[in-house]
Amino acid sequence: MSRAIQNLNILYNNPFILTPIIITFYEKYEGKQGKDMFLAYLILPLVLYEYSKIVLKNKKKELRTFINFVQKEDIESNKSEIRKSDKLYGLPGRVEDFKELTNLCLQYAFDTGSLRLNKDLSITFIKNDFKPDKTLIENFKASQNLALLFKNEKITHIYMRLGIKKI
Repeated sequence: MSRAIQNLNILYNNPFILTPIIITFYEKYEGKQGKDMFLAYLILPLVLYEYSKIVLKNKKKELRTFINFVQKEDIESNKSEIRKSDKLYGLPGRVEDFKELTNLCLQYAFDTGSLRLNKDLSITFIKNDFKPDKTLIENFKASQNLALLFKNEKITHIYMRLGIKKI
Protein backbone atom coordinates (compact mmCIF):
# COMPACT_ATOMS: atom_id res chain seq x y z
CA MET A 1 0.00 0.00 0.00
CA SER A 2 2.74 2.47 0.92
CA ARG A 3 4.52 1.66 -2.36
CA ALA A 4 1.41 2.69 -4.30
CA ILE A 5 1.20 5.97 -2.39
CA GLN A 6 4.89 6.61 -3.01
CA ASN A 7 4.41 5.99 -6.74
CA LEU A 8 1.44 8.38 -6.86
CA ASN A 9 3.54 11.00 -5.10
CA ILE A 10 6.30 10.57 -7.70
CA LEU A 11 3.78 10.98 -10.52
CA TYR A 12 2.12 14.03 -8.98
CA ASN A 13 5.36 15.77 -7.97
CA ASN A 14 7.20 15.12 -11.21
CA PRO A 15 9.92 17.70 -12.00
CA PHE A 16 9.46 17.14 -15.74
CA ILE A 17 5.84 18.29 -15.42
CA LEU A 18 6.32 21.06 -12.84
CA THR A 19 9.47 22.70 -14.26
CA PRO A 20 7.48 24.77 -16.81
CA ILE A 21 5.67 26.47 -13.90
CA ILE A 22 9.00 27.79 -12.60
CA ILE A 23 10.14 28.74 -16.10
CA THR A 24 6.88 30.64 -16.65
CA PHE A 25 7.50 32.55 -13.44
CA TYR A 26 10.96 33.69 -14.54
CA GLU A 27 9.66 34.47 -18.03
CA LYS A 28 7.28 37.06 -16.54
CA TYR A 29 9.49 38.15 -13.64
CA GLU A 30 11.13 41.44 -14.51
CA GLY A 31 12.81 42.18 -11.20
CA LYS A 32 16.52 42.57 -11.58
CA GLN A 33 18.14 41.78 -8.27
CA GLY A 34 20.81 39.40 -7.14
CA LYS A 35 19.89 36.16 -5.42
CA ASP A 36 16.44 36.02 -7.03
CA MET A 37 16.99 32.26 -7.25
CA PHE A 38 15.55 32.18 -3.74
CA LEU A 39 12.16 33.17 -5.17
CA ALA A 40 12.02 29.80 -6.91
CA TYR A 41 11.49 28.12 -3.53
CA LEU A 42 8.21 30.04 -3.09
CA ILE A 43 6.70 29.30 -6.51
CA LEU A 44 5.55 25.69 -6.15
CA PRO A 45 4.32 26.00 -2.54
CA LEU A 46 2.18 29.01 -3.46
CA VAL A 47 1.04 27.98 -6.94
CA LEU A 48 0.20 24.34 -6.20
CA TYR A 49 -1.65 25.08 -2.94
CA GLU A 50 -5.32 25.41 -3.81
CA TYR A 51 -6.26 28.46 -1.70
CA SER A 52 -3.32 30.62 -2.74
CA LYS A 53 -3.71 29.51 -6.38
CA ILE A 54 -7.33 30.71 -6.37
CA VAL A 55 -6.28 34.15 -5.17
CA LEU A 56 -3.25 34.31 -7.48
CA LYS A 57 -5.31 33.52 -10.57
CA ASN A 58 -6.87 36.96 -10.21
CA LYS A 59 -4.33 39.74 -10.62
CA LYS A 60 -3.13 41.44 -7.50
CA LYS A 61 -0.89 44.46 -7.82
CA GLU A 62 1.03 44.27 -4.58
CA LEU A 63 2.26 41.59 -2.24
CA ARG A 64 0.54 43.37 0.64
CA THR A 65 -2.79 43.07 -1.18
CA PHE A 66 -2.25 39.37 -1.80
CA ILE A 67 -1.47 38.72 1.86
CA ASN A 68 -4.15 40.85 3.49
CA PHE A 69 -7.22 40.79 1.30
CA VAL A 70 -9.61 38.29 -0.15
CA GLN A 71 -11.81 39.73 -2.85
CA LYS A 72 -15.41 38.78 -3.39
CA GLU A 73 -14.59 37.32 -6.82
CA ASP A 74 -12.11 34.93 -5.24
CA ILE A 75 -14.81 33.52 -2.97
CA GLU A 76 -17.51 33.44 -5.66
CA SER A 77 -15.28 31.76 -8.24
CA ASN A 78 -14.45 28.98 -5.79
CA LYS A 79 -17.92 28.71 -4.25
CA SER A 80 -16.39 28.31 -0.83
CA GLU A 81 -15.20 30.62 1.87
CA ILE A 82 -11.55 31.60 1.84
CA ARG A 83 -10.15 33.27 4.93
CA LYS A 84 -7.14 35.56 4.79
CA SER A 85 -5.04 33.05 6.69
CA ASP A 86 -5.95 30.14 4.38
CA LYS A 87 -3.70 31.40 1.58
CA LEU A 88 -0.57 31.25 3.70
CA TYR A 89 -1.45 28.56 6.24
CA GLY A 90 1.45 26.13 6.54
CA LEU A 91 3.60 27.97 3.99
CA PRO A 92 6.92 27.50 5.85
CA GLY A 93 6.29 23.75 5.99
CA ARG A 94 5.31 23.61 2.32
CA VAL A 95 8.46 25.52 1.37
CA GLU A 96 10.50 22.90 3.22
CA ASP A 97 8.51 20.04 1.65
CA PHE A 98 8.95 21.40 -1.89
CA LYS A 99 12.65 22.30 -1.51
CA GLU A 100 14.01 19.09 -3.05
CA LEU A 101 11.46 19.16 -5.87
CA THR A 102 12.30 22.81 -6.58
CA ASN A 103 15.98 21.90 -6.77
CA LEU A 104 15.21 19.14 -9.28
CA CYS A 105 13.04 21.50 -11.35
CA LEU A 106 15.72 24.18 -11.38
CA GLN A 107 18.39 21.68 -12.37
CA TYR A 108 16.20 20.41 -15.22
CA ALA A 109 15.55 23.99 -16.39
CA PHE A 110 19.29 24.75 -16.35
CA ASP A 111 20.10 21.50 -18.18
CA THR A 112 17.56 22.18 -20.94
CA GLY A 113 18.83 25.74 -21.40
CA SER A 114 15.55 27.36 -20.40
CA LEU A 115 17.06 29.24 -17.46
CA ARG A 116 20.59 30.35 -16.62
CA LEU A 117 22.04 30.77 -13.14
CA ASN A 118 24.30 33.82 -12.89
CA LYS A 119 27.22 34.36 -10.52
CA ASP A 120 25.14 36.58 -8.22
CA LEU A 121 22.56 33.75 -7.84
CA SER A 122 20.09 35.54 -10.08
CA ILE A 123 18.23 33.57 -12.73
CA THR A 124 17.92 34.70 -16.33
CA PHE A 125 15.12 33.45 -18.54
CA ILE A 126 16.40 32.17 -21.89
CA LYS A 127 13.60 30.24 -23.60
CA ASN A 128 10.46 28.27 -22.93
CA ASP A 129 10.23 25.31 -25.30
CA PHE A 130 7.85 23.34 -23.10
CA LYS A 131 4.31 22.65 -24.20
CA PRO A 132 2.04 23.55 -21.29
CA ASP A 133 0.17 20.69 -19.68
CA LYS A 134 -3.51 21.52 -20.05
CA THR A 135 -4.24 20.29 -16.53
CA LEU A 136 -1.91 22.96 -15.11
CA ILE A 137 -3.25 26.02 -16.98
CA GLU A 138 -4.49 27.63 -13.75
CA ASN A 139 -1.08 27.04 -12.16
CA PHE A 140 0.67 28.77 -15.08
CA LYS A 141 -1.61 31.79 -14.70
CA ALA A 142 -0.99 31.86 -10.96
CA SER A 143 2.76 31.63 -11.58
CA GLN A 144 2.65 34.57 -13.98
CA ASN A 145 0.70 36.67 -11.50
CA LEU A 146 3.08 35.70 -8.70
CA ALA A 147 5.96 37.00 -10.83
CA LEU A 148 4.14 40.31 -11.21
CA LEU A 149 3.63 40.46 -7.44
CA PHE A 150 7.28 39.83 -6.67
CA LYS A 151 8.93 42.01 -9.32
CA ASN A 152 8.95 45.24 -7.27
CA GLU A 153 9.68 43.66 -3.89
CA LYS A 154 13.00 42.92 -2.24
CA ILE A 155 13.56 39.25 -1.62
CA THR A 156 14.13 39.70 2.10
CA HIS A 157 10.86 41.63 2.42
CA ILE A 158 8.98 38.91 0.56
CA TYR A 159 10.27 36.23 2.90
CA MET A 160 9.54 38.34 6.00
CA ARG A 161 5.99 39.21 4.87
CA LEU A 162 5.23 35.58 4.08
CA GLY A 163 6.65 34.42 7.41
CA ILE A 164 9.42 32.27 5.93
CA LYS A 165 12.43 32.19 8.24
CA LYS A 166 14.63 29.65 6.43
CA ILE A 167 14.92 27.60 3.30
